[in-house]
Amino acid sequence: MLKIFLILFLFLNFTFSETLRIAAASSFRFTLEEIAKRFEKNYKHRVLISYGASGHFYIQIRHGAPYDVFISANEIYPKKLIEYGKALNESYTVFSKGKLVIFTLKDIELKNYEDITKAEKIAIANPKYAPYGKASLEFLKRTNLYEKVKHKLVYASNVSQAFQYVVSGGADAGLVALSLVIPYGKGKYLLIDEKLYAPINNVAVITLHGKDKKASWEFIEFLKTKEVKDILRKFGFGVP
Repeated sequence: MLKIFLILFLFLNFTFSETLRIAAASSFRFTLEEIAKRFEKNYKHRVLISYGASGHFYIQIRHGAPYDVFISANEIYPKKLIEYGKALNESYTVFSKGKLVIFTLKDIELKNYEDITKAEKIAIANPKYAPYGKASLEFLKRTNLYEKVKHKLVYASNVSQAFQYVVSGGADAGLVALSLVIPYGKGKYLLIDEKLYAPINNVAVITLHGKDKKASWEFIEFLKTKEVKDILRKFGFGVP
């Protein structure tokens, strides 16, 4: 009898669980893995995550890519998806703020912003598609460093790839997300004053594809919990 009960329990649990497909800005590569594990444990749904540049995902989702939730490193792309009827306005949630840093593994002192000019190659995300790339250019121009380093810039498709350029030695320094540097635990970094670039507000939104999934709505609500906010702080994000 107990064996039958267990089989029925597992069957029902499997029946009511859903697979949630998330497209996420690459600055969440480490953070979202932990959040997803907690969500799977609490809600019994399966989470599949793809990482990349927010702008690339915007284009894919607009053209019908089957993601249920989109996590963007800025507010522009989710709002555009809502305008085009590809995402739901009622799900729109600003849940954290990203922070930009100068990061290096080389023997370069990082006492001030000018120290970035000591690097021979500087990795940044593509500003056309990646919010951290756009923020990097804003920072360089507002500090009058752009003209000094523009010939040294190495462009990556997203901020995670820019971070990897530094880790692999393909660049001497990088303008990357604090959320990638903290879990790596090596090298040196200098936090950039948030007044020197437009806010990197992280937004989650449910796509048209995911609107009928219970898991989509539960995930959005989960992002607002203290449990998730504590994780976000641990990885260097600002929270509302």
